[in-house]
This record gives sequence, C-alpha cells and structure tokens, in this order.
Amino acid sequence: MRQTDGSLIDGLLSLGMSGRANLKARSAMFASWAASLLVAIAAGWMAYAVVPTNVDVAWLMVAGDRLLDGARLHVDVVEINPPFSVWLYMPFVLAERATGLPAEFWLSVGLPTMALLSVSICMRMLARCEPANRDSAWMAPAVLAALLCIFIADFGQREQFATVALMPWLALLAARDGSENFEAGTRFERVVAGLGAALFVIVKPPLSLPALALPALALCVRRRSLHPVFTSETMLGAATTLAYLIWLATFHKSFFVDLVPLLSDLYLPARKPVLDMLLSLPVIIFAMLAAATLLVSRPEGLGRFPGVILLAAVGYVPAFVLMGKGWTYQALPFLLLGMVAFLLQLGQRKTATTPLALGGLVTGTAIIALLVWTNEPSAQAVRRTELENVAARVIRVVEHPTVATIATRLQAAHPLTRMVNGDYRSRYPGLWMVENAAKLISARGADVQQAARLRILQADFISRAVEDIERARPDIIFDAGTKDWPGQAVVRSYPAIQGLLGEYRTLYRGSEVTVLVRSDLMSGLTQVGSP
Repeated sequence: MRQTDGSLIDGLLSLGMSGRANLKARSAMFASWAASLLVAIAAGWMAYAVVPTNVDVAWLMVAGDRLLDGARLHVDVVEINPPFSVWLYMPFVLAERATGLPAEFWLSVGLPTMALLSVSICMRMLARCEPANRDSAWMAPAVLAALLCIFIADFGQREQFATVALMPWLALLAARDGSENFEAGTRFERVVAGLGAALFVIVKPPLSLPALALPALALCVRRRSLHPVFTSETMLGAATTLAYLIWLATFHKSFFVDLVPLLSDLYLPARKPVLDMLLSLPVIIFAMLAAATLLVSRPEGLGRFPGVILLAAVGYVPAFVLMGKGWTYQALPFLLLGMVAFLLQLGQRKTATTPLALGGLVTGTAIIALLVWTNEPSAQAVRRTELENVAARVIRVVEHPTVATIATRLQAAHPLTRMVNGDYRSRYPGLWMVENAAKLISARGADVQQAARLRILQADFISRAVEDIERARPDIIFDAGTKDWPGQAVVRSYPAIQGLLGEYRTLYRGSEVTVLVRSDLMSGLTQVGSP
C-alpha cells in the first residue's frame, strides 16, 4: 500500500513539476510573440510616420497607379525591371483606392504582417523537428527586428520582401534535413514555402537562383541524394517561376524588344569592377557576420537552420557582385540572412562559452550594433520633414498637380509625387540613361566612336522627355538639386529643355531636388529656397 501511495505521490509531484514547466514554456512563448508583435508594429510605425518612403518603392507605386489608370507597362510607363516589380506593390495601391488610406500605410502594415507570419511559420516547423529550435524561439523578436528595422531607409524594397518570403523555404529545408526520411512540414507550409521561393527568384531572375541552389546542393552532397532538389515546395516554386516567365515572354514582348537593348547599352556596362564589389562594405560586413556565426557555433557545431540560412546568404553574394552597383538595398538578402543566421545560432548555444565563441559573440554583436547606429532613423526623419515642407508649398500653389521630371537621378521626385497626390506624366522614372551615358563617355575617354553613339542615345532620351512635357504641359517639373551630376548638365544644355524651362519658375531648390512650377500658377509667389 505504501508503494502504491508513494507511486501516486511521485506521479502527482511529477505531474505538478511538468505542469509548471509547461506553464513556464507557454509563458515564455507568449512573451516572445508579444515582443515580436511589438517589433512589427514599431517597424510599421517608423516606416509610415518617421522616415520618408524609399525612392524606388515610391516610383513603383506611381507606376502601379498609372497602370490602373490605363497606361501600358514598358510603353507608357517604362520600368527597367520585368512587370513583377510593379505587381508587387499593386495590392497596396488597390487598397489605397478602396479605402482612401495611402498605399504607404498599407505597405507599413503589409510587410511587417508578412514578416511576422513568415517567422512564425519558420519557428513552428523547426520546433517540431529539433529541441534546439524550440529553445531558440525566444529569438523571434530579434530576428524580426533584423528583418524589418535595421535598414529602415530601405523599408519595402523588393529585396526585403524577397528575403522575408524565402525564410519558410529555408526553414522547411532545414526541417527536412532533421528527418531521416526527409519528410517535414504540413501541406500549407509546403505551399507557402514554394510560393515564397518563387517570389524570391522572380524578384531577381536568374541571379537569385544560387541562393536556393547552394543549400539544396550542399544537402544533396551530404545525404548522397537528389531529394533535397526535388521537394514538392521546390517543384511548386519552379512551376510558378516558369509560368511567370512564359507570361512575360507572351504578353510583355516590349520588355525584350525595347528594354533589353537599353539595359545592354546603358545599364549593364555601367558596373563597378568585380574586385571593387568584392571589397565593398556590404560584402565585408557579411563576411564578418558569417565568421562570427561560425565562431559562435563552436564547439557544438553549426545548427541546421543557421547553416542553411548562411549558405543561402553566401549564394546571393555573386548576384550583388555581378549587378555591380554597390547599392545597399541590393545587398539586403545576404545582409539580412547573415544577421538572422548569427542570431539563431546564438539562440541555440547550450554549452559554456569558449574563447572562440566569445570572440564570435563580440564580433557579431558589434557589427549589428554598428548597423543599428549607422542606420538609425533620425537623419531620415529630418529628410522627411524637409519633404513634407516642400510638399506643403507645392499644394499651396496647386492641388493634385500633373508632374514630369528632367532629373537624371530618382532622388525625391517620386516620394514628393506621392505626397502631393500628383499625376505623373513622364514615361521614365528619371533620365538615368543620360547619366549612365555621361559616365561611360567619361570612363572610355578615347573611344570616339562609342562616345558619339552614347551622345546620340542621350539626345534621343532627352527628346523623349521633351515630348512628354510638351504633350502634358505639367504643373510641376522635378529637376536635380544642388548636387552636381554629369548627366544633369547635359540635360540642361539641351536647347529644347532650355526653351521649356522658360515657362517655369523655381519654387524650391535643395540638395536632392529642384521643384519648378509653371509660371501661370506662380502669380504672386516668390522663389523659395531651402525650408
């Protein structure tokens, strides 16, 4: 009887301890996701209320707005990327028309929501396959902060969307690797992973493919099987991407006929040397993050999910190098994935810290702290205030103005177009082709024949800008600011441009943008300088 009573008491004590442990685990999980929700809300608030809309994102919203009004992509609206770049922001533009709330607001809600769901799906899949992943779920808020908050000036860029969308595919690959028969994930999770992988590839085809291929092929070699390449989610992603490419070839022939030659002549040649790109700051930062992740993994070894993420990040570096521009937003996939890999590996540590691991911890933490400091939003907040002041002045002169541009850089033209609720009438987002031609002429120097051809191209595109302005007679023309760009001098020296600008007066001139208003709208107003 005593044994029975003792067993019963032991069982009750065990049950009580287990219940307390489960309660503690549930409380920790609740706290983690509550913090994650706060991070998502904070990111959305900063993107909508603190920093100005990214120039590229604003342009793609402007382009989407024009398409909804009946303009033809790559004909009336010339975006140098395939149509998915505009389609990605179309839901936010449609939401604006349906609700009256700005597309920027819906973007500030949509992207954090997408990131929150993506991280949730990843953690859920991985928690089922490995205890270490369950224990690292508390890192979810930090992962979300890395994905959404650090590069806040680039909030909403296509590369950020693509990275967030790819996460479930990477998590599912890691979860499969933790299974003996390589089976993992529910049907819903596989569909989400496959569509997310397709979105990642479609944003930058075909340069983004190595980011998927490298971790999959690494598992093929380790498992001595092709199964990692032929999973259901990968096949779904491949089929979706192929369908998009067929649609593009069938219904957007103008992209291949008109845009591809333009890119070949003026965009692709204007690349930095490969060595310069390999030694660029984004690549160096990522290399240090990767090294820190490997050091933090000692002596336990790299976790499955951090390892897969790190391989994907390495696979995207060649895309950044081959694009040859060096812009931070193009480095987002490997920078964001590099931070996520470090944070997740840090969250999985169990053993006592070794000197190597401590060195990795200090290095990785210092890099992330440096990124936070250099990207903190106060400077962007000042810039937003300046743009709001400029927009207010434009609205005092004319409400809902028609807009065109002769600037050779995007600069602030498109955020301002959105802020004044403008009707953009130029075919091009800016005369970047004139700028690139000027750089190529300067770089090639003695190549007289090529320089002459480039000058003909410059004149052709300036003539197209003149046609747009003559046809629309816009209320507002955006010109470059006080910064000197080689191509801008070419544009301003063009006789037809000089003739057109005689009908306009300067409302504002700043470092980023000059706002010219049609003279008949400026009666009684004087020229205005910086706010």
